Amino acid sequence: MKDNKNIEWLANDWRIRCISHIINLVVQAFLFADIIDLDELESYDQANEDEELIDEELWKARFRLLGPLGKGHNIVVHIRKPGGHTEYFRKLAGRMILMDNRTRWNSWFNMLLVFLELKKQIDDYCEHFESELKKDLLDLADWKKLRTIKDFLQPFLQATLSTKGDSVSIDRTLFTIDILIKHLQETTVSPLPSLLILN
Repeated sequence: MKDNKNIEWLANDWRIRCISHIINLVVQAFLFADIIDLDELESYDQANEDEELIDEELWKARFRLLGPLGKGHNIVVHIRKPGGHTEYFRKLAGRMILMDNRTRWNSWFNMLLVFLELKKQIDDYCEHFESELKKDLLDLADWKKLRTIKDFLQPFLQATLSTKGDSVSIDRTLFTIDILIKHLQETTVSPLPSLLILN
């Protein structure tokens, strides 16, 4: 551009940000904003050996601030604990549940999909470990909220998948943004975050 048009490229001003990254930020804001600090949203089960000992009960309580989604996270962490928990769940469900992480929102969505698919097995597991999971037990209203969250997030996953890779064009990106804006306008957005909070 400098040689042919005598135009200096101002990368900071003219760059187009990755649409998948923007979707990730939007959905993280929906899931976590004003509820829990994203910088601190690191699972107590993944603490580095060099870090100070983390108070497990404190971290469970912090994840509970996310409502049913956080309780689900705590259940998955419990399933992955040593001491026979994992083997017990594998016998119940025939598989494991994916673990969420703090970097990508779709890790939470993928965990949620499997979680909903294995509702009966998770209820059975929680009943077996009721004394350990009593604060994270899910009632019917919690399961309904989890399904609502999944339904709301589904178009964001489709948008992420359709706009990844090198062949994504600006017209596909703009079309995707239009679809997501329409989805947000047609969905009762304002009450949804409150669904995540335990009252």
